[in-house]
Amino acid sequence: MRDITTGSLMHVYGSFAEHVDYTARLTVRLADAVDALLLREALDKTQRRYPYLSVQMRKNDSVYYYDDNPRPVVLLHTDSRVSLNAEETNYHVWAVCYNEDRIHLDFYHGITDGAGIYRMLATLLWYYCSARYGLTDHTGIRTLEDLKDVSDLLSEETDDPMDHLTPPAQRRYRDIPLDAAFTFETDGGLTPSAPVLWDIEIPEEPFIRFTSANDASPGTMVSLLFARAADRLYPDRTKDIVSAYVINARPMTGAAETYHNCLSMAVFKYEDRIRSMPLERQCTIYRGKTFIQSDEDRIREILSVNAGLLRGAAESAESLEAKKQVFGPAFSGGEGLVTFLVSYVGKWPFPALGQYIREMWPHSPNTFSILVQIAAAGGKIFLSVQQRFREDTVLRAFLKELESNGISYKICRHMASDTARFPEP
Repeated sequence: MRDITTGSLMHVYGSFAEHVDYTARLTVRLADAVDALLLREALDKTQRRYPYLSVQMRKNDSVYYYDDNPRPVVLLHTDSRVSLNAEETNYHVWAVCYNEDRIHLDFYHGITDGAGIYRMLATLLWYYCSARYGLTDHTGIRTLEDLKDVSDLLSEETDDPMDHLTPPAQRRYRDIPLDAAFTFETDGGLTPSAPVLWDIEIPEEPFIRFTSANDASPGTMVSLLFARAADRLYPDRTKDIVSAYVINARPMTGAAETYHNCLSMAVFKYEDRIRSMPLERQCTIYRGKTFIQSDEDRIREILSVNAGLLRGAAESAESLEAKKQVFGPAFSGGEGLVTFLVSYVGKWPFPALGQYIREMWPHSPNTFSILVQIAAAGGKIFLSVQQRFREDTVLRAFLKELESNGISYKICRHMASDTARFPEP
């Protein structure tokens, strides 16, 4: 029996309380059709490399927990949604699917985050591409060869830094106060719907040249262009456009190797004083806000305070249902306070594998009105834009922002969300 660690308490209990399938799907389109036999072999080796992720979620009257799951992780020949932690997937919290030239890695966000699952994807692709194409260099990629000293290695990867953080006696930093933000369904009058998404491909070189010339990163630029798009659509609004930008907190917590959810975020308010500035100045402000809000001491203190609150809440709620009642409001706490969210794990760091990647799409859980995931690989930027309203006006306004700045793009698909179901155990 493995306990739910501090960093995942809200993710697990909150998602079930709010009836959210808290899963994500990473899709990679390769240069050639997938060889199922080689992929099966690669999956078996990947599962052995990440023994701590071979688990089944269970529950009793007071807690959710994980049990070791010795069954093989499934490989399914499909593009369709699957159900994790269910018979279809051998009761595992992750699975691999494939079809034609596509590989899908489905996973439960309650056990790891984007940075954690990208590492597993790199291992899976390494074993597959080494067998298919003869690659030999696996620098920076986790392989079975790393497991010679299992105890030290796995403790680095399995320790949750949030378990060891304690609140300071006196706070130096304060959370950014959030007032009611502009939202597209309530304030913009758009029609709520089941989640849909668009996959948009952008050439990397001109986009990076554009962001660099304006003192921005890909993540802050996308955040700003969506804010500008919303501002053009709703110039007479009475509330600020507020976006959240996900920050990987591993470097700040000294836990670079952990697989656990380890996230913070920066908050950007598109205020009147900012809207009147030229683009480059706006970018500088957003970049500056990112630096300030990702300061190591600040992140550690905020996470330490949050860790204390999370542990206290879990200990005070004795039953499973009481824990769900506590963590549900926290899980959906961004509702009405954040207009949209942007997440960017970073450029794919393994060029030897990248030469075989034609597309890479990160599809997210349905947790925000608009959620933009950014990936970069094989000389391209990939934006997966998920929304839960029917109209495409916001997306089209964002694309006009790209066009007005000379950035070309290609809409690759418009589809319903394909992330996995995750039934409550």
